[in-house]
This record gives sequence, structure tokens and C-alpha cells, in this order.
Amino acid sequence: MCKSLVFFVSTLFWSYALTEDCTTPQGMRSNCVSLYDCQPLVNAFNQRPLPSSVVSYLRKSQCGFEGYVPRVCCGPLPSNDQPQPRPTQRPTSQPSNQDGGGSGFFQEDSSPAPRNQCGVDTNGDRIYGGTFTDLDEFPWMALLGYRTPGKGTITYQCGGVLINRRYVLTAAHCVTGAINTEVGTLATVRLGEYDTQQDVDCVDSQCADPPQEIAVAGAYPHPGYADKNKNRADDIGIVRLAKRAAYTYYVQPICLVDSSERLAAGHDVFVAGWGKTLNGRNSPIKLKLGLPIFNKNECIAKYRTLGAALVENQICAGGVFAEDACRGDSGGPLMKRKPEGIWETVGIVSFGYGCGRDGWPGVYTSVAKYLDWIKNTLETTNV
Repeated sequence: MCKSLVFFVSTLFWSYALTEDCTTPQGMRSNCVSLYDCQPLVNAFNQRPLPSSVVSYLRKSQCGFEGYVPRVCCGPLPSNDQPQPRPTQRPTSQPSNQDGGGSGFFQEDSSPAPRNQCGVDTNGDRIYGGTFTDLDEFPWMALLGYRTPGKGTITYQCGGVLINRRYVLTAAHCVTGAINTEVGTLATVRLGEYDTQQDVDCVDSQCADPPQEIAVAGAYPHPGYADKNKNRADDIGIVRLAKRAAYTYYVQPICLVDSSERLAAGHDVFVAGWGKTLNGRNSPIKLKLGLPIFNKNECIAKYRTLGAALVENQICAGGVFAEDACRGDSGGPLMKRKPEGIWETVGIVSFGYGCGRDGWPGVYTSVAKYLDWIKNTLETTNV
């Protein structure tokens, strides 16, 4: 079963509301409360299609965080808040090597992007939490598209991250096994996406470049992965693109975590994607969420009761009610921001017990444990 993100607009059954004074984007005095205690803004997010003006208003309404949950200056949206006309052209983002170099052989594709060329989040420094991303935030995020049998349409059911111009890192269960029969054949990768319901992605007056839709040339699950294993051991895979991605302001590679990296319980990490929320609907907007690393021994004990024996090569994170990775963004990244501002992918969304169950963390494949396999796979398939 695919997993993805449960966050941002879910209706909590409980909430501890903080009542600091604040001013709404309309200039009204109100209270700064947990998002989940502000029904007008939760209702606004449920609109489909989701107007860009609503996205902008929600982002402007933020007034802090309650743990990992965003707080908002609660108030109604303007009565005339309708979708605004969107530009038909996007500004040039001055990419390096616009066509990515085509489909030929390039030696640099045989290894992950070097440290001085990866993990740079182009939107600058800001506070992160369970809320909308900016247009250019997490520019390494990828959507995996599957061609459905019979209809032949493309449906996006997994996530991943770009690690150089030619390769995307994802979960093994996103490229092999049940997904082929239940969803379809992996056919394409979309890079630089923000709002899946729009052809032109704009926030306020800023518009992004068109997403890059690139055909899949090959997919390589870890040889140790098997669908029948309840613990999803070795749930890691690599997708080779049919042509090289063009690096732009909205498409960049992420760094891989160093093999010596150690994540202690309570350490802050982050997930991002377009997955389902507690109301059962996928978010059209790329979202993000901060999570704590969960104590591994406690996690092992919990999943043992379900018949899943977790191994050393897995990480547990989350365990906070309604904040978790859930259906729709399997293969997406568990990320860590270095003190110098560089982002690394430390894990891959693998599986969990339900979605957002209190006390039940999600399980992620540890990237640090597979660095040799990743590098070897890039070297042997880049021909």
C-alpha cells in the first residue's frame, strides 16, 4: 500500500488553542489559533479547484506554530476572494544547460550530485512546518506517473527526489511488485511541479517555469526487496530518466546524507509531497511537515505486535496524531537541513500503520545504509 502525507488541513478531534492577538490579512483583529480550530480556513482549503488567491491568503494568515502544527490568524476569507487571472507565460529562470544535455552519456550522471551542487533550497531561510511550500521550495521533489491499463492515462501515485540530472531516488515498492498490477506501469517523472491542478503555477505575482515531464528509461529496485515482506526491508529504488533534467530555479538535486550521519530520537526532520489528508483527499498543492525522529527501540516493539520485524536499515519518525506520511507519496523524502542550510535526504517514505495514528510513527528506509548500492547502481546503469 502506498503511503503519503497526512497534514495541514485534517480535522483534529482535539486541539490546544493559543489565543494571542493578531491581525488578519484583511486588517481585522483576531486570535492566533491552531489551524484546526479555524473552520473558515479549513473550509477554504477544501475548495476544488483550489484558487491561487486562497493559497496566498492561507500563507499570509500564518502567525506561528504550535509544535509542528501551524497557527493562523483566524478569520473569514474576503467575500470577493475568487480565482485571479493567471499569467499565460512564465518568466525565464535562467537555468544552467536548459535541455539538460539530452539523452547521451555523461560521466557526471554516474554519481550523485556533488556537495557544492546539491541541496540548495532556492527560497532562502524560513521557518518550516506543516503548511504550503513556496513555488521554489524543495526543488528536488519528483512525482512518478503510471500508465493505467486499458485507459492508458497517467496517474501520479508515488514521489521521489532528483539526485542528479538523470536519476531519481524513490521506494522499491514504487517501481516493482503490486503497484504494477494495481496502478499501472511506471512511465514518466514530473519535476518542478507545485500545483497539480494548474498548468501555470503562480503564487501572488510570482510564476514558476512549466514542469519538466520526462519519460522513464529504466527502474531499479533493490534486489533484496520483496512485496511479501511485512517489514518492507530494502524498500529503495532508482529511476533512470530517458533524458537529462534541466537544472532551473525550480528543479535542483538534493544531497545524499553522509554515511556517518546519526539521527537521535527527537531530532527534527521533514517530509513533503502531495498526499492524502485526513479528509481522504489528495492535496493539489505541494505541502511540507516537520516530524521528530522516533525512538527506534520503541518503534521496533510497536511494529513487532503487527508481525513486522524492523531492521537496522530503517528509520522511524512521527508518531504525532494526524501528522504522518500516508497514502500517495511513497518514495518521497525524509529530509534534514544542515546548519549551513544545505538539505539532505536521510530517508524514503516506506510504510506505516494507518495514517496519523497517535503513537505510531511512520517507517522510512535509511539512505545512509544504501549509499554504496546507490552509487554502484548509477555507475552500472549509466551507459
